Amino acid sequence: MGDALTGAPGNPAAPDSAQSSPSLIPPREIQVRKERKPGQGRTLDGSKGLSGRRSICQVDGPGAYRMLLLTDADVQRCVAMRDAVQAMREALQSRADGLMVTSPRTGFKVGTTGLVWTPGGFEDTFTLGLRLYLTGDVHRGDQLVALWDAKTGALRCLALGAALGRLRTGAIGGAAMAAMAREDAAVLGVVGFGAQAWQQVEAALAVRPIRRVQAYRRDRDELVRLVDAGSEQWGLEVVAAPDARAAVEGADIVVTATNAAEPVIQADWVQPGTHVNALGPKYVGRQEIGLDLAERAAVLACDFPEQYRGEEDFFLQGTGQLERMRDLAELLASGVQRAPSDVTLFLSHGLAGTEVRLLQAAYAQAKLRGIGQEIAI
Repeated sequence: MGDALTGAPGNPAAPDSAQSSPSLIPPREIQVRKERKPGQGRTLDGSKGLSGRRSICQVDGPGAYRMLLLTDADVQRCVAMRDAVQAMREALQSRADGLMVTSPRTGFKVGTTGLVWTPGGFEDTFTLGLRLYLTGDVHRGDQLVALWDAKTGALRCLALGAALGRLRTGAIGGAAMAAMAREDAAVLGVVGFGAQAWQQVEAALAVRPIRRVQAYRRDRDELVRLVDAGSEQWGLEVVAAPDARAAVEGADIVVTATNAAEPVIQADWVQPGTHVNALGPKYVGRQEIGLDLAERAAVLACDFPEQYRGEEDFFLQGTGQLERMRDLAELLASGVQRAPSDVTLFLSHGLAGTEVRLLQAAYAQAKLRGIGQEIAI
């Protein structure tokens, strides 16, 4: 993340249409479903599925079907950020309704290289799957996300590469901004302007009327290059801040996306009414934000609070702040009560299973548009 990432983010836009002037998504009121009739839900193509109605994913012959393989380029063509944010809001609504099944991430190591998996499933779409990725000092960061049809057991889609994971993180950040940031937020401050932060900017553009981005990273040459690329792609004012404080001051939304071991921003830099998305490390001895910011936040939320509560080195353990940390899914379902001057803080963790919901959206678009490689199974 952030300063540790030096590669150009490429084109994180999705469909073939231009993304220089992204459409704004007004906050959509999400209704909590009180009950669901047995057998109801949605199929993998997004259409309503009822008992007895043929799903797009039903096997046509004994043991015969086709699985779809998507690359990073395929994912980017299939899913625009605005659609990814919507997919994450739907996933979080499923969680609030008790229709999402997930568990904390787990894994193991071989030497210094770890293999981690994050499983999840959805009763309202009859899907389940997981994401597999490596940790440690590895040359490549290849990832795999798999999608199964829970009715037939067929493996419907595999996504290989890192694009879907970055898009998911950005889209969850967008869902948090849609729920927690002021509706008139127009200035975005970024500390750690790399590939992950690029996706956060795309998400902010999808949910708020952003007109200026003030970005900072330690590598000045790379910062200038990315600022120029952002200005051209987004068609708005993107400036290279001289330091982290200059990126934060005056911002309505702040994103931190670094690998820093010590806090990169201070609470008193954040103006009243600002929302903060924190993506980087949040553990004792390696944390990009400090306890001062958590204490100042009137609303404190996370997408996977049970995971953080089970981690002994989480920086809020034993501080009294952990108990008031709310689930982003619950905030989206019930709404956020905040004064215009309140500071709000979202601690991004990565909710296991959300990659599955995003892959479902990519799969549906790929089938409609003939994108990806079909493999006979």
